[in-house]
Amino acid sequence: MATKFFSFLGTGKYAECNYLLDDVKIDAICYVQEALIDIFLKKGIKIDGIYIFKTKEATTANWLSNASHPDKSGLSGVLKKYEGIVDTIEAVDIPSGEVEEELWDIFDKVLGKIDYKDEIIFDITHSFRSLPVLALIILNYAKFVKKCEIKGMYYGAVEALGVPSNEIEKRLKLENRNAPIFNLTPFINLLDWTVGIDRFIEDGDSRYINKLIERGKDQLLKKGMRDDKDILEKVGKSIQNYTNNVAVCRGKSISNDGIELKEKIDFAFNISEKSYIKPMTPLIENIKNHFDNFTDDEDKNMIQVVKWCRDHNMIQQGLTILEEGITTYFCNRLGVDKYNRKIREAIGQAFYIKWNNLPKEKWKDEAKIYEDIVNKILEREDSDKLAKIIYNIQGVRNDINHAGWRNNSMPYDTFVKELNNFINDVEKIIE
Repeated sequence: MATKFFSFLGTGKYAECNYLLDDVKIDAICYVQEALIDIFLKKGIKIDGIYIFKTKEATTANWLSNASHPDKSGLSGVLKKYEGIVDTIEAVDIPSGEVEEELWDIFDKVLGKIDYKDEIIFDITHSFRSLPVLALIILNYAKFVKKCEIKGMYYGAVEALGVPSNEIEKRLKLENRNAPIFNLTPFINLLDWTVGIDRFIEDGDSRYINKLIERGKDQLLKKGMRDDKDILEKVGKSIQNYTNNVAVCRGKSISNDGIELKEKIDFAFNISEKSYIKPMTPLIENIKNHFDNFTDDEDKNMIQVVKWCRDHNMIQQGLTILEEGITTYFCNRLGVDKYNRKIREAIGQAFYIKWNNLPKEKWKDEAKIYEDIVNKILEREDSDKLAKIIYNIQGVRNDINHAGWRNNSMPYDTFVKELNNFINDVEKIIE
C-alpha cells in the first residue's frame, strides 16, 4: 500500500501564480503539481510516488521545457527536488485521447500504476477534454478491483483570477495572482455514499455504508465537529445492529432496532448539510422512507422486518421471524410472558392441537400446564385459519432448514411465493 500522486500534464503556457488550499499557500509556482505536492508535504502527508501522465505534445511543451518561461525548468526538472523524499517519480506516456481506442489505452496505463490498496491523490487541473471524467471512472473502478482509496481529487482554478490565462502575467502582479485549489473530494464521497446507501436499501448489506460512516467520523473529528461525529457514530451503530440482528433472527431486539434506526436517521440530515454536500440529503431520506412504518407496536414492526427479509432475499430469516413473531403476538395479546420458553411452546402446541384435533389426553406437558392459554387460542373464531397458517409456515420453514433433503422439496420461487402469501395472511390477523 502506498500513497500516490497522479496528474495529467497539459500543453498550455502556465503563468506563475500563488496557489492556496485550505490554510496553506505556496508562492510563485508555474506548475500546480508542485504546489499541490508542497502543500501535502507541509500538511504532513507522506507521498510515496509521483506519476505524471503526459502526451507527446505535453512532453515537449512542459515536461522537458517550460512553455511559459523558457528560462525555467520544465516539470521534469521541478520534480527533481523531491528525489530522496518521494520513492518514485515517473513520467507515463499516454496518447492524446482523441478516439475511443486511445481512451482505453489511457485507462489501462493509469490503472496499471495503481496497486492493491493504494491511496490515490489525483490532480485534474490540466486534464484535456474528457480526461477528468475518465479519471473519475478509473478511480471508482480501481476502488472495487484493487481496493484502493481515493485520498483526494483537486483542481487548480487559475481561471478564478478573472483574467485570460495568457494575460495573467501581463495584467496581474504576482502578489495578486492567488489561485484557489478546489478540493473535489466531497463529490467522490457522494458517489461512495450513493453506492453504500444503494447496497443497504437494495441488498440489505450495511458493511459498505458502515465503512463510509467510519471515514465520515474521522472527517468530522478533524473539523472539530465532535457532537456530529457522535451522532454519525450512533447512526452507524443502529444500522449495524439492525442488519446483523435480522441476519441472525434476533427476535427480541429487531423491533427496537428498527425504531432506534428510524430515530437516528433523522439526526443524519443535519450532518449531511454541514459536513458533506446537500445532494446527500435525498440519499439519507431514501433510508428513512424504509423505516417510517416502524412504530411502538412490536407486532406490526415484526411484519415490517419480515417484509425487509423478503425484499432482501433473506427468505429463511423471514420465515423464522414470522413464525416466532406470531407466537410473540399471542403472548402480547394474552398478556403472558413472551420470554418464557414453555409458554411459547404451549402456544405453538395449541395450533398443533387445533390442526390435528387432538383430545386432551394427548396434549403435551406444556399445553396441560398452560391449559388456560391453550383454551383461549382454541376458542378464537379464527383458530382454524391460524392453525393452518402456522402449519404451512412450519412446513416451508422445515424444508428450507433441512436444505431441501426431503421428498418433494420446494424450488426457490415457491419459497418466495409462499412467504409473500404468509405475510399477507398474518398482516390481516395482526392489523
